[in-house]
Amino acid sequence: MPAQSEPPGWVTLAPEGAGFSALFPGKAVETVDKKTSFTLHSFNITVGRATYIASYSDYLPGKLDPATALSANRDKFNKSLQATLISSREITIDGHTGIEFTSETPAANVKSQLFLISNRMYQTVAFVFRDVDETRNVDRFFDSFKFTAK
Repeated sequence: MPAQSEPPGWVTLAPEGAGFSALFPGKAVETVDKKTSFTLHSFNITVGRATYIASYSDYLPGKLDPATALSANRDKFNKSLQATLISSREITIDGHTGIEFTSETPAANVKSQLFLISNRMYQTVAFVFRDVDETRNVDRFFDSFKFTAK
């Protein structure tokens, strides 16, 4: 089977030690934010009327309750954007269970996936302004997300 070729302009991001890979519509920029209970590594790019983000946060051991961490993060994320939750469902990627949710702000539609593996929280997000349809690119971005073996 031939290797899947990247769509023109799309770049595979597989940060060293991050434990994931994803296709981005260009070169994503990394930011690192150290907080007391976790360190957030975020990779994002804005193309046209859409922004794509993949991030992971390493929490101090024992700081997260696996049973509630995903929904708590989802709700905190929406609150920070003043977004309204539209849908939420359980999903599985590479044997890891997470949640996928969609939300909306007055300006944008938001789709996101959250996973928790040990004390590392993964999140992928696409923000798309409501005046454009980026479904194909958003699907491509989420479909490309894979966990990579440590």
